[in-house]
Amino acid sequence: MRLFCKTVSLTLGLILATLSATALAHHGWSTYTGNEFSLTGVIVEEHFGNPHDRLTLEADGQQWNVVLSTPDRSRRADFRDSDVQVGDTVTAYGHRHADGDTYEMKTERLKVGGHLYDLYPNRT
Repeated sequence: MRLFCKTVSLTLGLILATLSATALAHHGWSTYTGNEFSLTGVIVEEHFGNPHDRLTLEADGQQWNVVLSTPDRSRRADFRDSDVQVGDTVTAYGHRHADGDTYEMKTERLKVGGHLYDLYPNRT
């Protein structure tokens, strides 16, 4: 019985540690400023998949990591990987990373051509 209790305790501890690490890795909006920010640039790289869709934009001589939304949220906004390609000019609206030396933003809306994709419709 003692061995069983120790095994269960160890197993639960490992599960909790794994879940805690996952929660810390998914930082949400806390590392971004509360100020509205927009960025227009040319796509030089695209990544579609977990944990977030992402574009790399060239703007003002810098490469920016433009974090979009989770893949399922992007699809609900009707945004798909076929809507953009390397070389396209897009405008991202959202919030810049709080560390001013980090060229990264989290995107609420993305304008591609004449279409505005509202990735986070419940955010202002």
